[in-house]
Amino acid sequence: MYIQRIMILLMLLVSTVGGEGIVLVLSGGGARGFAHIGALMALEEEGVSIDAVASASMGSLMGGLYCSGYSPAFIDSLARNTDWSWLFSSEPDSRLTMLPLRLSNSHDILTLEFKGFSPQLPRSAVSTQRVASLLTSLTGPVQLMRGTDFDSLPTPMRIVAFNLETGKEVVHSEGHLSICQLSSMAVPAVFPAVRMGEMLLVDGGVGDNLPVNAARQTWDGIILAIDISSGSPEIPENPTLVQVGTLTYSALSQRVNEFYHQDPDFYFRPDLHGAKSYEFTNRMADSLIDMGYRQTLEYLAAHPEIPRSRVSREEISLPSYTIGEIRFEGLEKIRHETARDWLILESGEAITSERLREASETLFASGFFEVVDYHLEPGADSSSADIVYTFTEREPSSVGIGLTYCDSFGMDARFTYRHRNFFDMGWHFILNAGGGDRYLFGELRLLDLTTRHGRWFADYSISAWQMKARVFNRDRTSFERVITMAETSISRGYSTGWSGLLEIGLAGTLHRYGSSDPEGFAAVHLGYLNDTMSDPLGPRDGTRVSARAYWAPMGDHKHGGFEFDFESAGPFLRKGMLQATLWGQLLSGATWEWQDNRMTASRSIPGMPWNSLPARQRIAGILKFRRELNGPFFLSLETGGAWDWETPLEPGEGEETWGAGLSAGMSTPMGPATVSWGWSSEWHSRWTVSVGSPLTFGPGR
Repeated sequence: MYIQRIMILLMLLVSTVGGEGIVLVLSGGGARGFAHIGALMALEEEGVSIDAVASASMGSLMGGLYCSGYSPAFIDSLARNTDWSWLFSSEPDSRLTMLPLRLSNSHDILTLEFKGFSPQLPRSAVSTQRVASLLTSLTGPVQLMRGTDFDSLPTPMRIVAFNLETGKEVVHSEGHLSICQLSSMAVPAVFPAVRMGEMLLVDGGVGDNLPVNAARQTWDGIILAIDISSGSPEIPENPTLVQVGTLTYSALSQRVNEFYHQDPDFYFRPDLHGAKSYEFTNRMADSLIDMGYRQTLEYLAAHPEIPRSRVSREEISLPSYTIGEIRFEGLEKIRHETARDWLILESGEAITSERLREASETLFASGFFEVVDYHLEPGADSSSADIVYTFTEREPSSVGIGLTYCDSFGMDARFTYRHRNFFDMGWHFILNAGGGDRYLFGELRLLDLTTRHGRWFADYSISAWQMKARVFNRDRTSFERVITMAETSISRGYSTGWSGLLEIGLAGTLHRYGSSDPEGFAAVHLGYLNDTMSDPLGPRDGTRVSARAYWAPMGDHKHGGFEFDFESAGPFLRKGMLQATLWGQLLSGATWEWQDNRMTASRSIPGMPWNSLPARQRIAGILKFRRELNGPFFLSLETGGAWDWETPLEPGEGEETWGAGLSAGMSTPMGPATVSWGWSSEWHSRWTVSVGSPLTFGPGR
């Protein structure tokens, strides 16, 4: 012990790094890397000066922020307040997606991207789009001031990655810090590999998860290594396919790690109580940060020979920069004009981390790009910076498969083809077709969303469906009838932010009811929609307000109509959600029987069968309480009623219908799967079994 302390003192005397601190090595370990934050806080509190950092994988994410000059307290706040499930999500932010594009989502359970006629598998299981944007927004301005040499950072750094081209580790000492961080944490098949010149880089933990070797080759000094890796996995008696793959990866990477292994001067492995490397949650962040902090303090107390300098470390202070030139790279099929329509930044605007992330998120929300990378370069003067966006274009074609089931009308299957850059104009072309038991539908749609700055859009559609349906009258008699309908619409609209739109257009409807002659009309329509629902398949909060008026002035059936729909959801009690829905229609003039409002799959009173209770004028509402249970299961109670009458201006001359029901179910990739029982004043008791959301049904449902 005494000999070790003497050797450490001698090393301090000859150290060329800082003379008073240590070289810190941070290992990878996925979500267990949250413990690194607590360790950094403890080191700072105890006055341990860090002269340099070498890191791999998750250690590079935490270490890179620290070496950029951010305090452990800042990194702690960032980790605890970040929505990690959102950070690793590949779904565009609904608050930045134009509503017409959001409404065109078909809620498929399986989607495949196509390049030509060849299906393309995803690059990874988890997207790093938002992680990259976050890191660049924080480290980019620092490198703009300090340069791209990692020795010029407030704390020098080395980042380890593994090159699949050569089968050897790569030690990053310069370049764009955020890209190097991503390459070091690119766990194969989980996160996308990073192409850097001729190198294809993946997780540094594949080659050297605790890069003491890289630290020794770069700096002289005392090395403290903090290892938060999971260790060797347990081998089950009868492993599954996934477990075999995981065990194989672990065994091979362990052998490569042995080749680069070197012992540090101080080795610390905190006990993280079996925390999972993939559990990126705020609860886990809180727990691991606290464990890392407490156990590092205990380790330092047990090792007084680790040098303390008591020199306070100042957080970096960045000068103010304004945007100079904005350049696009990587565009091949997407026109520059189309991409710029989605750019919210302008030259001369002040650069902030929040604004950089918002701009990247908005470009990503266009749906044209799989990845939106960016970096900062020195501008024309010392107070400005150029922004360079590098795009990886998303394959324009995709095919989606959807399924829904309801015991009232059987199983529906749906096929959706989408082309996001039709005629290289940035238009969305959608072909939707499918059907099921006694049901067939098809739809063609073209969305022009290329004028984001003006927020104007155009929507052209034509759809047709045929159904052999059981039709219920108000006297509870029923009969089967073949219903055929074709509709076309040409609309021009204005998007009032991410949640709203106004639309005006021309529409035509052709309908055949049973064996009668075809009937139809052309109309001018005006619509309004504001939708802030968090999740259309299972909303927990938000509001949806929809209103549509139309006038058909030609032919013998001159008439008009008004339809409205209101829905609001919000938290209620513990793990509960309260949802209120109000809908209905008013008709005037000479209308047809098939224009009557009926109970549908998405708007129905408990206990009432689908396609029942025809009414010319209607106001109906539902109040629903849903309580989340363990896992994906839930229970819900609902009650509702309708008031129906004949003449628009005589609502007092009508009749009421009401009902109540109970549902039990679970959330699935297809949507909610429920078993429901309802009782109504008209139909008494009724059971319903369904899987999927009515939003996924084709036209007419």
